[in-house]
Amino acid sequence: MLVRSVVAAVYGVLTVFWQEPTEPVLVFAGGAYLLLTGVALWPMLTEARGHGKVRPLLLVEAAAYVLAGAATLIFASAEAFRVAAAAALILGGVLEIFLWVRNRGDFLPARDWLITGVAALTAGVLVPVFYGLGVRALLGVTGGAAIIIAVIVAISALGARHDSRTAAATQA
Repeated sequence: MLVRSVVAAVYGVLTVFWQEPTEPVLVFAGGAYLLLTGVALWPMLTEARGHGKVRPLLLVEAAAYVLAGAATLIFASAEAFRVAAAAALILGGVLEIFLWVRNRGDFLPARDWLITGVAALTAGVLVPVFYGLGVRALLGVTGGAAIIIAVIVAISALGARHDSRTAAATQA
C-alpha cells in the first residue's frame, strides 16, 4: 500500500510543480504513473488470498494499469494517454468501488477503496473532457486524483502498520 501511495504522490507532486509541461512529459510521467500503479497493486494479490473475488478483480485492475502505462509509453502521444488513462482509471475506479462494497469489512485495503475508486473514476471520466485543453489539463486532472489517492492510501497503510506493531507488542 505504501508503494502505491509513493507512486501516486510523486506523480501528483510532479503534475503540480511542473510549470510548462510538454507532450513528452505527459507521455513519460503519465505512462510511468499508470505502469507503476499496476506494479504497486501486484503485491496486494498475495494479501487477497482467501478473500473471495478480490484477487481476480484486483488482478484485472493491476493488469489494466500496466497495459495502459505500456501503451502510453509505446505509442508516445497525448492521444494514447487520453485513451489508455481514461480506460484504466475508469475500470480501476469501478472495480475499487465494487470491491469496497463487497469487502470493506473483511479486507483491510478495501476500506479505502470507495475514496480511491471515486477519485480514479472521476479522473478517468474527466480525461477525455479535458483533452482539448492541453497537456497541463490532463496532468492536472490525473495528478489531482493521484494526490487524493496518495494521501488516503498512505494514511491507511501507516495506520495498518501502527496497528500491527501495537498488536505484536501486546502479544509479546
